[in-house]
Amino acid sequence: MILLVSLIPISFGILTYIFKRKTTILVTISYILTFLFLAIFQEGSFVIGNYSALKGIEFTFDFTIKFLLILFNVFSLITFFRIYKNYDHVFFSLWLLLTGSVNGFFMSRDFFNIYVHLELASILTFLLLSYDKNEIRIWAALKYMMMSLVALNFYLIGVGILYSNSGTLNLNYNLLNGINTFAFSFILTGLLTKGGLFFLSGWLPDAHTEAVKGISPILSGMIVKLPLFIIYLLTPSLPNELKNFLYYFAVITAILASIFTLLQYDIKKFMAYSTMTQMSYGLMVILLQPSLFPYFIVFHMFTKGFLFMIAEDIYEKNGTKNLKELQDSQISLDTFFLLFFLLMNLGGLFPFSLYIFKDNLSLSYFLEINIFIFGMYFYKLLSTFKVKKKKFEYKYWYMFFFAILNVVYITYYFATITSNLSILKILTGYLLFAAGILSFLLLRKKVALPSIDIYSFENSFIYQISFLLFALLMEM
Repeated sequence: MILLVSLIPISFGILTYIFKRKTTILVTISYILTFLFLAIFQEGSFVIGNYSALKGIEFTFDFTIKFLLILFNVFSLITFFRIYKNYDHVFFSLWLLLTGSVNGFFMSRDFFNIYVHLELASILTFLLLSYDKNEIRIWAALKYMMMSLVALNFYLIGVGILYSNSGTLNLNYNLLNGINTFAFSFILTGLLTKGGLFFLSGWLPDAHTEAVKGISPILSGMIVKLPLFIIYLLTPSLPNELKNFLYYFAVITAILASIFTLLQYDIKKFMAYSTMTQMSYGLMVILLQPSLFPYFIVFHMFTKGFLFMIAEDIYEKNGTKNLKELQDSQISLDTFFLLFFLLMNLGGLFPFSLYIFKDNLSLSYFLEINIFIFGMYFYKLLSTFKVKKKKFEYKYWYMFFFAILNVVYITYYFATITSNLSILKILTGYLLFAAGILSFLLLRKKVALPSIDIYSFENSFIYQISFLLFALLMEM
């Protein structure tokens, strides 16, 4: 029965295509039924056709999956109501198919079935990303699709090696018996390429930047984290050598992605490179405190998704994404407040959300340089806009619920661990943040910061092959 969580959106996607005049009603009913089934279904696992887990396809529905799916569908519904007047029934038919494939992905515990849902989500994202058939968007979508093809072929090679050794595609069985590290190197390369990591994910900046309205929030909010969720499931089988390699890779890519964020003048590309930074943090969470990763998914989904929504509206209102051309453009006071709050969330300063993850990870002090860089691009973005004094639009009222929930959660968290807080660490973070702002103010008129693109097709494939070779060396 838990398959209905995936089958309901897929079925209503087909109905939406057939009954095009009932699009809004059908999409709304699909979400209502999905929420209903998510609420009433009991936790557990089952195998389709009553086969053994070794031969059949296993699905799992536990508290973590329920938590992730409820909040993903809430976010997806919010995004739908922002764009339901912008597109036709075909778009929303594909939209529901994407929702169903993501729902099915989280419940799957079979390597090939995971691949099927991930591939389906990739194809649907490709179709939605360039739905208006704009030439630049079509190119960005093709780049995404071609790199997804390479990444998922790496994944399938690794899965094929696993199957030849264990005789089953069941994820849990392979975990219990230890995953072959040679196979895992291929799987890992494919997943990190799909998962938005700097160097490997050459598709991400263009795809996030050029996507039609409504797709960037979903792409950054959820799609890039699907491959990382697979790594999260496989974490117990990772050898220490590979964990150490991945940790240092995550630290280096987090810093480089932050530097490239600072160099951007396109507001959506600015957000795209910021996503790369956060995906590196997500990988660190998986490696050091995997139990926190589902909460990281939710935190990042709403924070970055809402930031992309604001960026889309700024682009729609002003007709440009260029920060230089947007200089002194006006935004309402409540929009400015939300931009400030959401960016500080991403920056990870006390007492905002990402600080909780950093506080639990005991990260290297070397990584604190990211707070300095964050201070620079934080001011670069916010100083672009002028605030309409005493002007409230209440356009983003739903975001304020997220802000309030964030404050409640943070208050509860810090009320329970007050004795563990490091005042020195908090002050160091704010000093680095302030130093970043001051440095930007001093240097912005003296030093021109060029926007650099390192993601040609050739370079992207070189990065991926190089990473695979390093990963293979870790098992020797």
